[in-house]
Amino acid sequence: MEIVNLVWKTAFISHLISNALFLGISFVFAYGKKEILKEEIVKRYVKISSLFIAVSGISGIGLLSILSMNGMDDLTSNGMGQSILVMILGYTVVLFVFVLTLIYKGGEERIYKKLFSIMFHIYLFVYLIKGILT
Repeated sequence: MEIVNLVWKTAFISHLISNALFLGISFVFAYGKKEILKEEIVKRYVKISSLFIAVSGISGIGLLSILSMNGMDDLTSNGMGQSILVMILGYTVVLFVFVLTLIYKGGEERIYKKLFSIMFHIYLFVYLIKGILT
């Protein structure tokens, strides 16, 4: 049980840090000045952000695996389960928009701004809902 506790703490810390760093990057690009939205700068930070999204997803899967070891009831029956469902849904939508950002080759600043704004607002909404439900 001691190993599970260590894995839980490590996964939880890495999940929180990667989410916070991605939220910060998306905030900067959503509300930052136009000079930082140049394609070469955005592409560099998109590569860094992909690491944060990957760590967030992997650690989230690890956390869900540990939660399911004792058996999980219906996720819609309590606030914790509902917040987990909201986080999974939000992560899926952010991942989809992030893939669109990776695919986009136009270099237009307003498109990058809209994509990062969508990702920031989804993350913010998910964390507000999580705070309300838990």
